[in-house]
Amino acid sequence: MKVGYTEFSFGYAFTENLIRGSASAPTGAPVFPNLVQEATLGYDVQIGFPAVPLFFQYKLPELMIRTSAFEIAGGLCPGLTLEFFRIALMRRDMSDQHQLLIDWEGRYPGQVFYAAPSMRDCAAFNTAYNAASVVSNSVLFSPVDIGPLPDDKVHTIAYKPSLSYGYFCSEPRRIEAETFENLNTRLSRKFKEKGLRDFRATAQEVRRTVLEAASPVWRQAEDAVAGRVRQSLPPVAADGSALESWLGKSAQRG
Repeated sequence: MKVGYTEFSFGYAFTENLIRGSASAPTGAPVFPNLVQEATLGYDVQIGFPAVPLFFQYKLPELMIRTSAFEIAGGLCPGLTLEFFRIALMRRDMSDQHQLLIDWEGRYPGQVFYAAPSMRDCAAFNTAYNAASVVSNSVLFSPVDIGPLPDDKVHTIAYKPSLSYGYFCSEPRRIEAETFENLNTRLSRKFKEKGLRDFRATAQEVRRTVLEAASPVWRQAEDAVAGRVRQSLPPVAADGSALESWLGKSAQRG
């Protein structure tokens, strides 16, 4: 059964809701390759969040409502029950899309996904859009987790919103279904780690510059100065939270 809305509408709503609901603004407008570019890139959109750019290939599903669906007719997909959704991947002999996405994920681990909706019809889609919840009503699949397509046949993914996994078919194999909430938690952690690394690299560069300009007397006193600085700094947690707190308090004192 058709869901009623189009892949273009879903892609726009997903992108708009994602950016509007993000705590961090992208570094620029989302990039939508044209059809010629997409053939060599593989993704539908690139969203340039700082330190963690995201790449999505949007897929529109069919809603499976009949017991004759092969995924459940033979009990091949444990846990999958009616109603469920099915998306089709581009055939290997027709497009390099899937392999291109795998290649992108090799460069940006955990930041490249197929995105597919879990809204069964136009009414549910419109409700989710107005509530800015299209993203939370969608499912993400990693191209690397799916793996290279084994042949030139049609391959599909079956999924259900209540399940944390889906099935890659035609010979069903269980794969992880990612929610954006879980993804957002991981990306926030990665962003903080990247920010902390950048802060440390900047601090080291400033230190080198100061030492190069310092007199011999100041260079000899480096260890004593560094010791006093270390005593004034708080211990830094792995997520950089103590550093962020200390920076905020320092700004208030200044």
